[in-house]
Amino acid sequence: MENQEWNESQQQELTLGNLKPIVPTGETRVDGAMERLAELSNLPAIEHVSVFEDVHRRLHESLTDNN
Repeated sequence: MENQEWNESQQQELTLGNLKPIVPTGETRVDGAMERLAELSNLPAIEHVSVFEDVHRRLHESLTDNN
């Protein structure tokens, strides 16, 4: 099996920098959780899971909190 060579445009499609900006919701806890996603571009892929788990936990807490 040959190694697939990636051209520059394909590499750019894989970068997180091409994601649309996160639009603030006005809900402090939701916005705080979503801001963590910006950290992904500075982290190695192996650390992405912990960020996603934290964002998920924080969003879940903000949605299920009865206060």
